[in-house]
Amino acid sequence: MKISLSTLTRFLITDATAQEIADKMVAMGLEVEGLEDEAKTFDRVVVGRIITRIKHPDADKLGVCTVDVGAAEPVTIVCGAPNARDGITVAVALDGACLPGDFLIKPTKMRGITSNGMICSERELGLGDEHNGIWEMDTDAASGTPLATVLGKSDTIFDVSITPNRGDALSAYGIARDLFAGGMGSEFYDALSERSSIKTTAATDVEIQHDGCSFFSLTKIEGVNNGESPAWLKQSLLKVDLRPINVIADITNWLLNTYGQPMHAYDADKVQGKIRVAPAKGGETLKGLDGHTHTLAEGDIAIMDDSGVIGLAGIVGGESTSVDENTKNVYLELAQFDKDMIAKTGQRLQCNTDARYRFERGIDPSATVRVVPEVVQYIVAECGGTAGVIQITGRELPEARVIEFDPVRVKTFGGLDIPASEVKTSLEALGFTVAEKGTLFNVSVPHHCTIMETPEDLVEELLRIKGLDAVPAVLPALPELKVKGADAGRSVDRQARRILASNGFLECINYSFVSKHDALLNAPENDVLEIDNPLDEEHMSTMRTSLIPSLLRAAAKNTARSIAYVRLAEVGKVYFKSGEKRMAAAVVMGKQEKHWNGLVEENVFTMKANAEAFLAEFGLPAERLQVRTGASNFFHPGRSGVLALGKNTFASFGEVHPSLMKKLDIKGTALLVEIDLDAVDAMNIKTGAFSMSTFQPSKRDFALLVDENVAAGDLLAAFKGADRDLVKDVNVFDVYQGDKLPEGKKSIALSVMLQATDRTLTEDDINKVC
Repeated sequence: MKISLSTLTRFLITDATAQEIADKMVAMGLEVEGLEDEAKTFDRVVVGRIITRIKHPDADKLGVCTVDVGAAEPVTIVCGAPNARDGITVAVALDGACLPGDFLIKPTKMRGITSNGMICSERELGLGDEHNGIWEMDTDAASGTPLATVLGKSDTIFDVSITPNRGDALSAYGIARDLFAGGMGSEFYDALSERSSIKTTAATDVEIQHDGCSFFSLTKIEGVNNGESPAWLKQSLLKVDLRPINVIADITNWLLNTYGQPMHAYDADKVQGKIRVAPAKGGETLKGLDGHTHTLAEGDIAIMDDSGVIGLAGIVGGESTSVDENTKNVYLELAQFDKDMIAKTGQRLQCNTDARYRFERGIDPSATVRVVPEVVQYIVAECGGTAGVIQITGRELPEARVIEFDPVRVKTFGGLDIPASEVKTSLEALGFTVAEKGTLFNVSVPHHCTIMETPEDLVEELLRIKGLDAVPAVLPALPELKVKGADAGRSVDRQARRILASNGFLECINYSFVSKHDALLNAPENDVLEIDNPLDEEHMSTMRTSLIPSLLRAAAKNTARSIAYVRLAEVGKVYFKSGEKRMAAAVVMGKQEKHWNGLVEENVFTMKANAEAFLAEFGLPAERLQVRTGASNFFHPGRSGVLALGKNTFASFGEVHPSLMKKLDIKGTALLVEIDLDAVDAMNIKTGAFSMSTFQPSKRDFALLVDENVAAGDLLAAFKGADRDLVKDVNVFDVYQGDKLPEGKKSIALSVMLQATDRTLTEDDINKVC
């Protein structure tokens, strides 16, 4: 959200600079993402008048102008514009000016004559597209007057990021109130509280038929002349990135930014019968002012007349009753709608508007009617017309909440020692009513604080106003006794992250929400967990059942951005209706950079080595593990395997199945390791002390003729099991299958290392094992 300093200072009397205000806002939890000084764009650009223009002696299309820029002496500027002539008022960029596009102005020789500045066109100043000649200004401003002053661009714009719990700060009025409470001004002009007596009447032109609308006000203004907005209003909107439309629409948008109260104007002559706030039956359509056609669901809060739906309450109005240049009579609506229903409908329709943004965060109900007179005043001032009495229906104000509060809690809970008197003063500056009850306070919550419910909320509010940077950084005292009942899985997660990082993988953190398509890749439909109110219906509707799809997409996104070699890993939970599991996964995609010495390409065996190295850190060394087939359908069936021990499978490794890459719309190949952390943790194997035999090892090679469907891993397991005390290592070093062997057979050669810990092996010892 953007707000201007000029609008802030309508309510806040302060001598602070824009930077000091921005710093205070950040300290109070209102993040300032940008600070734009409008005048800086036109620094060293002034109003000038051409005294004389003569032809350049050495160029047919150039002229030499003598220009009055308010200095002691006129300046000489060479200009090629065809409309440059004596007596016109122009915009002059002097030496040191920096125009849009980082175009720095400095004295320059042009065909032998030094030009001390530049006479500018509108496009060169970023004020329009006209560039066929210099800008002939229509102003009485004296020569030398800064252009920013003439254009009214001496304002400062704050780009503020508001957290979802701060609906009260979604306006210049709300932020000014915060700044005053935080000591940034000498006075706060509470424009709304001064409007204590406003004439209203019971509604005759509107009815509430939906529980999602608690209050509705309608004011009719007759005889208006709607058209293009005046320059001041256009500039006020453009400053905060709002697009001018017409006077009435622009006034409602500008005052929305000022007070945070959404409002809507209907062309009263286009409304058929009464306006009704009613539940949608489902299936109705609305052509909205946002340019989209929206289909309503049953129960949506709809604004209706006798013709049907004319608006989506709190979200967007309809084109059928919109105001335009022909509008003569206007209905002005300011109302209150259920924020949860607004959020749910807006999310489903993916309709993001300024009104929805404020309603779903909570508006100040006490401001609804009090903003009306100012809106009417501006409309009548700019469009003419006569305003009727404000019609109201429903209950405007909910019952105020009262919180019993001990001011000592600011120190015990928040860590900042603030005297009780200062606590009272700060709360009252924010609009709270504080009644002393002994050492306690009965604090009445103002209506603009829509989510203030507990003493802890008040502590947070006081810390925020004082400045979160004022809270001392104190480390908590360590407990004397070991804490029992801590999550045992956390240590496994931490260790897994460290191991993956030490093996050269970068940690990746993906959302736990995925599309239903991705969730069904690893689970049947009856075992996936769907989210009732997803952030994104298409891409984040279901809890993930595997880390792999998101990890592959992250790797593919990197390779698509010219990262030739990607190694990513993630540790986290996956979710099913039947339960949840802790998993770790790692992906390798792409090729390493070329090297003069050559590099071994990653393959299924290097991923096996990564998996073995990981499990070894948990006390499962490679020599104890069995290598089998049977990896999940995420893996290529002929280029993958699992690492297991008995019935327990700990890890899968190998190349990604081409069909999975196709389903995820990822080109190329990728390699994976997936580790079941629950299975690893359940083994609870402790890494023993390192030991090495001092006796000489002995090696023997074997060549076996076996059926072609015999797995090498089974042979390795059998060899290791022949004598677990003496067989230290077994490796496959050759596989042969060809016309010299019987059909259906293959030859596998293995190397076995034998070694004892207490003696040198004799030939008899070795032969027995063989």
